[in-house]
Amino acid sequence: ELNDVSHLIGEYFVIDPEGKKVGKKEVKHWNTSLATLTYALDKNALIVGEPGFAKTTGVKVLSSMLSGFPLDLYEAAQIQGHPDQTYETMIARLDFSKLKEEESVIWLLSAYLPVKVIDEINRLPPGNQDELLNTLQTGRFNYLNSTLFTGVTPFYATANHPDDGNHVLIPPMRDRFTIHFEMGHIGATYRSKIKVGRENINELLTNSEISGNIINIINNSKYSVKEKLEQIDAARLDFVANLESDNVGVKPFYRHDVENIQSEVENIPLSTEADILIEIIDKELNYTPTFGRKRSSDRIDSSNHAKKLASSSAKNAFSPRAAIDGLELMSKGVAYLLADKEVRKEHLRAVAPHVLGHRLEFTPDFAAAHEGTPRAGLYGCSKEMHLSQMLIKGV
Repeated sequence: ELNDVSHLIGEYFVIDPEGKKVGKKEVKHWNTSLATLTYALDKNALIVGEPGFAKTTGVKVLSSMLSGFPLDLYEAAQIQGHPDQTYETMIARLDFSKLKEEESVIWLLSAYLPVKVIDEINRLPPGNQDELLNTLQTGRFNYLNSTLFTGVTPFYATANHPDDGNHVLIPPMRDRFTIHFEMGHIGATYRSKIKVGRENINELLTNSEISGNIINIINNSKYSVKEKLEQIDAARLDFVANLESDNVGVKPFYRHDVENIQSEVENIPLSTEADILIEIIDKELNYTPTFGRKRSSDRIDSSNHAKKLASSSAKNAFSPRAAIDGLELMSKGVAYLLADKEVRKEHLRAVAPHVLGHRLEFTPDFAAAHEGTPRAGLYGCSKEMHLSQMLIKGV
């Protein structure tokens, strides 16, 4: 079912022609498959690329199909990154009508939906990024003395390639994203398919009436959070019926579906070689012969032994979150999509650039050494992913 929905999205809605060879098998619609897998595992994904290449649209298409809510509801709920954004405009605000009696909080639309979408996250200043860290990690929304928790949910954020209007994503924020991938130009010959995809999105995934009803439920201060969630779930049934009909032909993934997938993925064993490779990547990135533990506050270790280790190619360390939720879990997920019985080194090599690229700050010397080398993939890959591939080759 995960492969089917990835194919449906990548073929008929957000056109994704790039496959990924993993050993002797191929994962079709590679980026879409990674994004779908992220949803099923309740993790977070960062999508980068030039403006206008359907990064945000793709996320909302996937969110709509997998969760069973209209796409235009996600349009209304997306958090927009810009320098003047505040936590109040992103997540919650005070209910001034009740201020004389109590400190009551009105949670905004984004807090109620099963997928959170943040557009142009790198336009948020560092202070605003800090405010989102706990939410991305735990799914809990905290404002003043109130907390809203509807369960751990996937977060998708988009970011344009750096320009004068962007801020650098702070390291803790980058580490909260399990994977990243790039969306961009796929070739002029796909123009007609892209046009059909746009039409399919507008005709099959939007429903202003249902979206309006859900927004009215959320804005009604008479209902408790629990009552709102119950009514929201009931209000989307007509849209779910349309998704499951022959019009679209996809069944949304309910909580029990997601939990079953997560259990099956977790139970896929690591081969001995794959287990050792994860351990070596972890060790090499977190150890220097001169200074011991890898620290971003230390200079790069230039001793002869250190030059042979991955830690000499990056300024920062590699967290357990990256090793466990990133390398291990996502490689299990790819094995799951391919119906493989265990995780092998090829699964790790396939996901490693998506796990390392956005987390590591590569040294200028390492970046310069590989700047002119050919990049893998149907369309080439981003600089960060390319450097990650080169680093893994040296481990």
